[in-house]
Amino acid sequence: MASSPHSSSHLYFLIAFFLLLASATAFPVTSEFELGQQRRIHFRVYFHETFLGPNNTTVTVVNMSLPNTFGDVDIFDAVLRTGPSKRSTEVGRAQGVSFHMSQRDESSLIPLVLVFTAGDFCDSTLTVIGRLDDSGNADRAIVGGTGVFQFAWGNVVSKPVSSDDVGVVAAFDIYVVYYDGVRLTAIA
Repeated sequence: MASSPHSSSHLYFLIAFFLLLASATAFPVTSEFELGQQRRIHFRVYFHETFLGPNNTTVTVVNMSLPNTFGDVDIFDAVLRTGPSKRSTEVGRAQGVSFHMSQRDESSLIPLVLVFTAGDFCDSTLTVIGRLDDSGNADRAIVGGTGVFQFAWGNVVSKPVSSDDVGVVAAFDIYVVYYDGVRLTAIA
């Protein structure tokens, strides 16, 4: 009895499947890690966002031109400082996107990365996501980090300090749990 063209395609599929399975088990990629001692800290930085001028830190990439900002999307690369003054020391950047998601008020969903460029946390980041309400207050989750903050979690509470047509300054109280002495080991 002659084989149908469909039966040979099933045979090729089974051969390919078993070859992939064999290669996956022959070369396992695993790693082990130790988290080290857990640390809990609180510190404050100030978010300096500028809307106008040559040093603006926010750009609107989608403007729906509706009665409110629903549907608008902004991208920002704002400065993080040690104080509310523009003369205070710069310690990093807050880089992210603002999705205006409410039809009723000025609320936004904001995923952002706090990139530390100076101080004790230099070359480390915290990834944060959450909602900013129309009052400018936010309580957002820390969902991870890099550098000193590998395997970090916690939250960032922000509230406006000052606001005008040119920009906003907000205090970011950062409550973070991270592990001191993380060790990653690859096992072949």
